[in-house]
Amino acid sequence: MRHLIAKAALVTAIIGMAPLSAMAQWPERPVTIVVPSGAGGGTDQTGRMLAERLQDHFGQPFNVVNQGQGGGVVGISSIKNADPDGYTLGVIFNFAHYSPMGQAEVNVEDFTPIAQYNFDPAGFQVRSDSEWEDINQALDAIKAAPSDYVIACGGGCGGSWPMAVATMMDEYGVDVSQVRFISGQGAAAALQDLAAGGVDVVPSSLPEAGPLIDSGRIKALAVMGNERLEAFPDVPALQESTDMKLELGAWRGLIAPAGLPGGIVAELESAMNEITHDEDWRQQMQDRGFGIQWRDSEAFNEFMLDQQDSVRAIIQTLGFANGDS
Repeated sequence: MRHLIAKAALVTAIIGMAPLSAMAQWPERPVTIVVPSGAGGGTDQTGRMLAERLQDHFGQPFNVVNQGQGGGVVGISSIKNADPDGYTLGVIFNFAHYSPMGQAEVNVEDFTPIAQYNFDPAGFQVRSDSEWEDINQALDAIKAAPSDYVIACGGGCGGSWPMAVATMMDEYGVDVSQVRFISGQGAAAALQDLAAGGVDVVPSSLPEAGPLIDSGRIKALAVMGNERLEAFPDVPALQESTDMKLELGAWRGLIAPAGLPGGIVAELESAMNEITHDEDWRQQMQDRGFGIQWRDSEAFNEFMLDQQDSVRAIIQTLGFANGDS
């Protein structure tokens, strides 16, 4: 009897250890990284940079698959619906607008956050001949007559840049429901329209606006971070000019489907920590105009939850939610 009990205990122990052994061997085959954007953009560039480093770290191919259809909805839904086995990962960006705007039912709990690696603060651009010389003058004017001004969203009006400027204006006391936001064909086209006098404001990253700033056709009144960018030393940070302690813009991080085993999360988080603090990788990011922001799995989860709440609140205020008149 004692022998049978011991044997049963051994079998139980082996069964209990089996998932750990399998998990310890991950990855045993190539891993897919879904990038919810087309080739060549910032999400694609940073995703490929990560894939190369993760491949070096784990000794298995990490293959990027671009799924940018529907403004990223296809790719993000693909990540959400994949098996949580560690062989499908994804790059996530500002996504909280998809659900309230009726584009896709996507929430933070649909994913396993692994790490945030990027944040690019939004810039507030106006024409070079604008009477506004600083961000306070611009916000005061828009606050006094919000319906008089047109802000170009670049792409869809639920994206990172329009949500950044709308959040800033709302914090300043502007009735953002009265401001005219118009969608377009991307930041580059919107900035050209701004230079030509077609709109009053374009929020975008400063690197995107850089060529037109350098040529003197537009000017940036502020960058929505806590400090000036090294590449744009003449553009003041929002906190310098106002009492608003806001960091607003575009961000990116690595995720997996919900339910990824904790051991794999730990391995990936450790690898991402190593990558994002590597000087060569940081220089590569900076050379391409990308900001660096490290948050581990827990902090990234809290950040995404905060983003989800704040973005969805401002979408309701703007009247962009699905079903709003």
